[in-house]
Amino acid sequence: MITKLDYMRLHKWSSDSTYVRRYRKKCEEFAICCEMGDANVIFLEPSNQRTTLYQIIIKGSGRVSKLFDADHVDLDDKTNSFVNLKKFIGYNTVFQSYTSSYIYGFNTLNLDQDWNGKLITDSFVGDDRSWLVCFDGRPIINGTQIEPRDYAKLENKNYDIELNNAIVGVFTKV
Repeated sequence: MITKLDYMRLHKWSSDSTYVRRYRKKCEEFAICCEMGDANVIFLEPSNQRTTLYQIIIKGSGRVSKLFDADHVDLDDKTNSFVNLKKFIGYNTVFQSYTSSYIYGFNTLNLDQDWNGKLITDSFVGDDRSWLVCFDGRPIINGTQIEPRDYAKLENKNYDIELNNAIVGVFTKV
């Protein structure tokens, strides 16, 4: 993994420069993206890549909007950490970070396929049209500890969960 110092050396940037790292993983029926960056970073996402249905803010704050649109959505890890952003699918978007940020996105692979999503706070009954994704922490689910970025297709059964301050989402095909 390239550190910020390596990145600055490669690009001859000064230590007061800001940066953002972006990742994307295509899973079986969806994709997960992640942006990690400094405060005061602005990054653009072109319309053909904007498939994010939900943003999950692990750390930081900022805002997102359609490009050249005054209507924006605030994101932060305290009060608005799980945000439905379906209204931005297929549009050019801009994100401005206020503080250092660590943000995930749950993405559809097919723009005609909608998903419902929610964060898990307690034990629940699964649905075989759903997927569980661990975004942060190490929860214990049905006696098994899972790691950040682990995901699993659910079954129609009860899932006992010990969150241990983890952030876990369940996403269901509509």
